[in-house]
Amino acid sequence: MNPPNFDSPIQNLLKLTSDLRSPEGCPWDKEQTHLSVIPHLLEESYEVVDTIERGDDNHLKEELGDLLFQITFHSQLAEERGAFTFHDVANGVFQKLVYRHPHVYGKQEGIGTGDQVLTQWDQLKEKEKEKKGIQNSDPSILSGIPKALPAIQRSEKIQSKATKQGFDWPNVEGVFQKFQEEIQELNSELQKQGSLTSKKLPYDERIEDELGDLFFLLVNLSRKLSIDPETCLRRANEKFESRFRLLEGYVAGTGKTLKDHSLEELDKYWDKAKNELRKKS
Repeated sequence: MNPPNFDSPIQNLLKLTSDLRSPEGCPWDKEQTHLSVIPHLLEESYEVVDTIERGDDNHLKEELGDLLFQITFHSQLAEERGAFTFHDVANGVFQKLVYRHPHVYGKQEGIGTGDQVLTQWDQLKEKEKEKKGIQNSDPSILSGIPKALPAIQRSEKIQSKATKQGFDWPNVEGVFQKFQEEIQELNSELQKQGSLTSKKLPYDERIEDELGDLFFLLVNLSRKLSIDPETCLRRANEKFESRFRLLEGYVAGTGKTLKDHSLEELDKYWDKAKNELRKKS
């Protein structure tokens, strides 16, 4: 078959997606389901985030296209079973965003900050549910948070919802003090397992619980400091990787491997890498 050749790029993409799923289409695409392509949807989403953080506009355009194809593909699967179409998806989000922005598309006044927008957003979401007659079988304010979210991101959403109901420390100091308490509790459990100088301790459920509390509190502390914890950790990963790659280069210049060097020698290379990156920033 010939590739689509409409005037509209969107029309071309929708027809291409339909062609791939047709009897004469691609064997792999014809085998896929909503569930089977979830890994690809997640991967494409993370690749978009990666290009944004790298400030790479050329690849961002490409990755956004890949993500858009995931949307058209899921829409095609839904259309085949008579559920909805891509146009339904586009119109649905258009109508929803118009409704949730009365301060832009209406005569409403008094919305001048981002926080006020978010408060109004939540209120309008609840009104939408009432209009549609949606009754949640789970009355908790924590309902509706996807369990498939990365743990750090889900933790932030849980805490944000609890905060809106007044269940939160009044200031940063309260979280930080609690963090110190949790560190002591973790230290106590570690001491029960043996010496902290051990290279590695065996798994212990109580230690896992205490460590989990620390992770949870770190997310809370990040929120109090107006820092996105997911972004914060990704940047820490990037910083470590950049330094470690430089360290590898220094070691390669010696003609030896990493394991041929002592920890003290590697620490010197690490400090050298830190200083070099600081000069470039």
